[in-house]
Amino acid sequence: MKRAWFFALSSLLFVACSNSTNPPVDGGGGGDSSILPPNTAADKSSWCSMTCMPKANCTTAKPVSACCVCTQQPKVELERATGLVYFSAPNNDKTIDFSCLDMPKAQGTPQMVTMDGYLKLFSHGADSVGVKIEIYQEGANGALGALVGQAVTTGMSDACQMPKPTVLNACPMPDGCCFRHFTYANVPTETPLIIKTSDATMSQKWAELYDYNVYLSNDEVKNGMVYYEPSAVAFTDPGVVAAVVNGSPKADRGLLAGEVHDCANVRLAHATVFTSTAPEGDMFYFTENESDPLPDASRASAGQGTSHLGLFGALNYPTGMPIRVSATGVLNGKVTLVGTHVVQMFPGAVTALSLRGRRPTDK
Repeated sequence: MKRAWFFALSSLLFVACSNSTNPPVDGGGGGDSSILPPNTAADKSSWCSMTCMPKANCTTAKPVSACCVCTQQPKVELERATGLVYFSAPNNDKTIDFSCLDMPKAQGTPQMVTMDGYLKLFSHGADSVGVKIEIYQEGANGALGALVGQAVTTGMSDACQMPKPTVLNACPMPDGCCFRHFTYANVPTETPLIIKTSDATMSQKWAELYDYNVYLSNDEVKNGMVYYEPSAVAFTDPGVVAAVVNGSPKADRGLLAGEVHDCANVRLAHATVFTSTAPEGDMFYFTENESDPLPDASRASAGQGTSHLGLFGALNYPTGMPIRVSATGVLNGKVTLVGTHVVQMFPGAVTALSLRGRRPTDK
């Protein structure tokens, strides 16, 4: 189940936080370093320019105050992923890059570009054909903002990525999966974006997926184009993942899936994650199997957090409200803010979020 449901229930932190697009939201407990035991404030409180008013203090079960979110205490030092197909450390370099936590890149002047890439598959399905791709600006409090450019749909005439990827167990062998090529014009750089993928034919082949924290830097522009690989999730995937944790998706609720990365976009193991509004059940993490990751309840109970795939997920959130997602980890013995972002959930859909350190718009 590749990058997992996760990015979607797959590839989708402390003290009072806000940024230019995501002001602080109330909920879940945890303020800044003034909280009382058993609460623990995460390092990197300078991320937050404002304080939030917690609804309740953190608890012994989730003692770390992470930007209006109470997270489980991380117990194992963070580690970079190596040897993976996606988001792996180059040259097996295990040195975690957190340079953007204290000093995020400056926000550049937005320019209009064409997004060019191949549409990946989260887990199941052999061909990413028939998927509608829409790109939105990210609005205040994680709301869906204005549509940018014009939606595109992958078709049979669109080329497959070559050689065909075989990373997923579900890919037909020996040929591999067909990740369809697409181009999407008039996309702004240096702007927080949300990429939505859905079923273009309403045939219940593809689920709705809202991918948050997409940010195209001007440094990535080449000849007016930026390469990016969004994902499509099969309609049946959320139910498969939910069944493993003895749950089921509800049509009026939203699902969360995500990954934790460092500033160089490398996946991180042993991060703990939670949200300002609680889901049904608890956060769960995934196994190490990149070709078919599944939830592993033992990782949360042991305080191990994410595996080297960096994947996390949770079921059945209320929709239409801001929900902050925060991740913590142990770095050099200190509990540290790894990432935080505000999202919203959509009925019967997957909200995906990759935390990639501190973005230029994270104040």
